[in-house]
Amino acid sequence: MNKISNLPLYLKLYKLILYLYQLTGNLPRTYKYTLGQNILDLAWQTLDHIILANSLPNNKKTTQIIKASANFDQLKTRLRMAHELKLISHKQQARLIVQNEEIGKMLSGWLRWARNQVSKT
Repeated sequence: MNKISNLPLYLKLYKLILYLYQLTGNLPRTYKYTLGQNILDLAWQTLDHIILANSLPNNKKTTQIIKASANFDQLKTRLRMAHELKLISHKQQARLIVQNEEIGKMLSGWLRWARNQVSKT
């Protein structure tokens, strides 16, 4: 296995994506290929930016982490919409909130660290 698969942020987001496949797979057809697919696409884009940022030198990670964070914010908005449309139950939303808070804190911490690396150079 490569080193990225051992990173806590990668693992949290990977587990979130697995859960999102379960959720979006159960959406009504009207939403499955629109909102559901958009949710999955944003989750994958977030993970892709994390993988890319991890492969860059420390002083060049900031841009990719910012992109990951922006994608993640968009993802959270789509999930909130799905909940308000009653496509996601309160219990499922509660689980998502916990996961999203953990991932958000990790992204914020990584971004702070990356910005410090840039200021050191």
